Amino acid sequence: MSKGPPIPRWYALRDAAPMLGVSVGGLRKLLERRSVRAADGGVEAHVDGVRGRKFTNRWRVSLGKPWTE
Repeated sequence: MSKGPPIPRWYALRDAAPMLGVSVGGLRKLLERRSVRAADGGVEAHVDGVRGRKFTNRWRVSLGKPWTE
């Protein structure tokens, strides 16, 4: 039985920003500038292997393979 795609781990901005080497405010601004409406009605942003998504008015960040290897 093969596994499906892994479920992304969602980090709060305060946890993801140090991993990416940026400030919390800088990461928030970057996500806001790149945000678009997703097909399901949510707000998302994709930047260099980093996926941001708003959950109840707060950004959460999922890191792609280049950031987790």
